[in-house]
Amino acid sequence: MDFNYRKFGIALITVLLIAFIVPGTATANIEKTYSIPPPSKLAMHQYSIINVQSRLSSILHPNQKLYVSIPPSLINYYANLTHTINDDSDYAQFVTPQAVAPIAECIQKVLGSLPYSNELFADAVLALVHQIQYNVTEAKYPVETIVDDYGDCVGLSILAASIMEAGGLNVVLILYTGINPQHMNVGVYLPYTPVYHTPLMAPTSFTYNNRTYWTAECTPAGNWKVGDQSPSLAGARAIIIPLNSTTQSLPPAQVSASLNTNLLPSTITISPGQEVASTEAYGERALNISGSITPAIPDQTVNIYISGNENEYNYYGIEGGGIENLATVTDNNGNYNLTWNFTTSGTYYITASWNGASNYAGADSQTLQVFVGPQSYYQFEAIDYNYIFGQPSMASLATAPMQGINDFLTLPLGANVSLSYNFIVLQAGQTISNVPTTNVTVPASQETVFTANGTLRTIQVPAYNETIPLSVPNGLVPLRLPDDFDQTLDNQFCFILQNNAGNYSLNVRGLSDEDIANMQAYAAITNATENVKEDTWYQITINVTGNTGTTNLSYLNGTSIESISNSYGYNQTVILIKNNEDTAIVLKNLTIQTQNTVQKPQSTNKTTSNSGKPDLALYAIASTLLAAIVVAVLYVKKQRKRQKQTLSSSLNAIK
Repeated sequence: MDFNYRKFGIALITVLLIAFIVPGTATANIEKTYSIPPPSKLAMHQYSIINVQSRLSSILHPNQKLYVSIPPSLINYYANLTHTINDDSDYAQFVTPQAVAPIAECIQKVLGSLPYSNELFADAVLALVHQIQYNVTEAKYPVETIVDDYGDCVGLSILAASIMEAGGLNVVLILYTGINPQHMNVGVYLPYTPVYHTPLMAPTSFTYNNRTYWTAECTPAGNWKVGDQSPSLAGARAIIIPLNSTTQSLPPAQVSASLNTNLLPSTITISPGQEVASTEAYGERALNISGSITPAIPDQTVNIYISGNENEYNYYGIEGGGIENLATVTDNNGNYNLTWNFTTSGTYYITASWNGASNYAGADSQTLQVFVGPQSYYQFEAIDYNYIFGQPSMASLATAPMQGINDFLTLPLGANVSLSYNFIVLQAGQTISNVPTTNVTVPASQETVFTANGTLRTIQVPAYNETIPLSVPNGLVPLRLPDDFDQTLDNQFCFILQNNAGNYSLNVRGLSDEDIANMQAYAAITNATENVKEDTWYQITINVTGNTGTTNLSYLNGTSIESISNSYGYNQTVILIKNNEDTAIVLKNLTIQTQNTVQKPQSTNKTTSNSGKPDLALYAIASTLLAAIVVAVLYVKKQRKRQKQTLSSSLNAIK
């Protein structure tokens, strides 16, 4: 129920504030702060047995602060991975030490080279995860548990195991079955009996592969140390899950972490460009992705996330199951450059991310929406038809991928909104023309055909001349095109403002010549093809009020190129931008604002604002106050529920 309260509160706040927030190109990083106990506190149970006071005298400082920052792209990366558990061994796939390695490094700085440092390190990790509240949930990746700030025994154990393994410890997951509900904690390999375990509690261990793994309880029901084990688990069956496969799914990025000083902000930019023409084989398609990081640090890894259009469009980063994740390195000026090769047309979302360095938090770039048009076909003209070269040699299969994408993006707008975005047209392929050909004479021949009445008849076929290419590229075969193939290509790139009874939507589409012809009766169409040049940024501004929508195409300096309106009864306004064969159109800086047309009541003793528009600041304050009240009520309910829970109920208290 706590989880439901949290979701309800967040959803309500979103509803209250959504009208006052203009989505940015990327959300801010998620920031978390944890307390790391000093070694003296971690070793406090050992004072009566071994005198380590002298070794700790110089570091008896108060708890240190650990600052953690996570960019949205890393959160999205893990959200798009599978969370399905089909077998107990699948839990190991959730352990991702590389993603949380900076956290392990910070903890190790606190411990230094103290005796029993591995045990102290494991206890420090337990102290960290014990600060995360317990809540039943599905299996989660460590980054997700940090962001959510809650987890159950599985999520907390996976987080602890990831940090411990990143710090060089040999650990396993321990799954306890035969009890309801089943439980999980971590096993830590130590070649000796833990010296800092809780007094009067016999340390617990399991043997696996001739090694002794000591239990490490990760739930926050007690101040557990390595070797401690709840008596409630004494009769449970323990299944050891090794972590041999944790390095198979390396994330493309890491969290940022810093000790005692808050992480400084950083930025990363991203820009698309035309790839320099190469001498590679026909069919290669590519774009150039470049940008820079601030501060300008050399030799930094920049990760490029590329996702497809499987899910709905989202302002805040990439969507869909990631198509691929690429990486490049910054030069001496903090600049990066990468060539992205692709094979299919469609919609792509591209974001660049930097992990951060030193005391700087990582950062995400804005997300580029890239619409890739169909690939041009290698052809030459014969007397009455074209040839296309491709595989396989079946017309229906070979031509289908070259028809192009009809719908790139549909974005609901609603009513009374304004929208703006920038776009650029880039070459993203190689158009082959002027194919060398030769004329050949097909000799006369005889053919046997069926007549209309079903009888066989032999006819004389006279000799005729045919035009053929001089050579055919390796691996390609000639294929006859349908007669109307040129007219049915979805190669006319358009921005379409659609009016659905006062609720508007933006459609980014690739239309055929036939589509354009059929739209003439109900759409206001402007052909801006001649005015839109490649490798130049333009701006589209759309304003809709009631049943009137206006679209304006301009240069970035504001100079208008084309303006079109549906006020003449059309329910669609279409700006034809470009024939997009071997072309990519890139969008950025997409911004939507709601236009509140309700006027403030006039008053005889008070002056209104200079424009008569409502005071959005007052609305925002009122909404924020109401949201805070709701959250407070939910918090009180949650606290009361927690007070009713019995912490001494053995297994349920730690689960």
